[in-house]
Parts: sequence; C-alpha cells; structure tokens
Amino acid sequence: MRIGLISDIHANAIALEAVLESMGKVDAIVCAGDIVGYNPYPNETIELLRKYNVRCVMGDVDKAVVTGDTEWFNGVTVDTIKWTIRHLKKDSFDFIRSLPDHLDCDGMVIYHGSPGSMKDLVFEYEPEKMCSIFESVEHRIFAFGHTHIPLIKECGDKTILNPGSVGQPRDGNNQASYAIWDTEKQTFEIKRVTYDYRQVQAKILSEGLPELMAERLTYGK
Repeated sequence: MRIGLISDIHANAIALEAVLESMGKVDAIVCAGDIVGYNPYPNETIELLRKYNVRCVMGDVDKAVVTGDTEWFNGVTVDTIKWTIRHLKKDSFDFIRSLPDHLDCDGMVIYHGSPGSMKDLVFEYEPEKMCSIFESVEHRIFAFGHTHIPLIKECGDKTILNPGSVGQPRDGNNQASYAIWDTEKQTFEIKRVTYDYRQVQAKILSEGLPELMAERLTYGK
C-alpha cells in the first residue's frame, strides 16, 4: 500500500489542496492532527478531508477548539483558537470533536505528539529522549506531527516518522510538507510542494487574525 501522511494543516486549505493534488493516487491518507487553528480556512479544510476520506487524529489545537481550554497556549495562538471557534460550522465542530487520539493504519500507529501526550514535542536533536518515548510501546512504526518539522529516525527496531506541516512549516522551507509511506517497500519519503501562500496571507489579514501567522508562511519558521 501507498499511504499519504499529512499533519498540522492548521486550516490552510490552499496548501492542503496543493498537497492532495501532488500526492496523486494513494491507497489511504492519514493525518496526525492539528487540522485547525492559525490559518483562515477551517471549514474548507474539513470539507477537503471528508472529500478525500482522510483519517485523522486529534491535535492539541483541535482539542482546544472543542473544549475551549487554551491554558497551554500563548496569546497569539489563543487568538486564532477563539477566531476558529467563532467561525466553525456545527458539522465541522462535530468532525473535530469525534477524532480519536491515535490511529493504526496497516501497522503504522499515528499520534499527534507522542503515545504519552498530544502535547509532547519530539525533536531529532533530542535523540535519547525521542527514542525513550517510544521504547515501551509495542508498535514498530510510529508517525506523529506537532513539531512542524519533517523527520525520519530509527530507534533500534522502531521507525519514527514525521511528515512535517502542510499548513505552517517551521524548518526554514515554506513549501507545504507531506510524506508517502510504502508498506511493501518499507520506505518513507518526505515531499514538498509550493502553493499560493500569499493568498492565505491576504485572507489572514483581512480576517483580523494575528499578523505573525501571515509572516510565518513567508519564511517557513
């Protein structure tokens, strides 16, 4: 099977459309959470996920939108969460509220942060900490998001994967990021695709969302 893996769309439907077009024919698509927040297209993003039958887990921003609990976040992010709550349609809200905290897709288990918490930030520059997080879990292949930085890491007999962010990359590359997992070849390939980020920036500003969210799309940080 060829499985498309995405994460951290953050209501950037323009980037998501470009990713789905670039991805082409796959057997399934899974999303490692944070569907909404930051960007101005929450309902359009969810419509696309439904159209392409994308299986998703809940991210920490998604959870804040459905619970209203924003204690974990900085003020700029809180502003985008409150904006999202005001603009989200009921069926979109229900979609997010129904999301599980993890998925198993053909032997690959998907979380947002880690098996312990959707808030865990798992970075490559902390290899010992990274590997210890997954030691006690029986699965062999893990996919996660949350950091907005793509990653492929071997931890003993376990493989740790992060497709990077569709909607707000933070690795210095402003192209939308996604990945393809080939279950037969056992390969994981990170892919990047350009999209009209200026259109998203204009919408962010016209909707009164924080200017920082528009700036980040230029620099991928």
